[in-house]
Amino acid sequence: MQTRASIFEAFSKVVQKLIPQLPTLENLLNVFNTNSGIEKAFLFDVSSKIYIATDYSPVDMQSYELCCDMIDVVLDISYIYGMEEEGPDHMSCFDPATYSVIKLNNNTVLLLWEVARYLALVCILREENYDRPGRQTRT
Repeated sequence: MQTRASIFEAFSKVVQKLIPQLPTLENLLNVFNTNSGIEKAFLFDVSSKIYIATDYSPVDMQSYELCCDMIDVVLDISYIYGMEEEGPDHMSCFDPATYSVIKLNNNTVLLLWEVARYLALVCILREENYDRPGRQTRT
């Protein structure tokens, strides 16, 4: 698994060199992380699982692999239950409402949001920093 992740990491670095807005994307992810209690954020190309941008903290291969696995799970469920056909040879990976939460048994939460048709924001955070939508806080 380490070799596969290393190859994707290398391709990610190559793609990042081609994006002139990369410093701006990284800065936006850092601001997002700081204001929301997120530990790590990746902007992924869903079909290739190459990350387009990430925050300034170093990339941990285990975190990267968890995010890739989450994308696989969301895509697998979408193929079974919710993928829309856009033509005879083309299916959309995500729709504008795609959102997923996976809680791991080590009090870590993985979040995935659709950003564009083949682009997703995948975040890792501690459960205590995750404010579930619709949850009421008592004062």
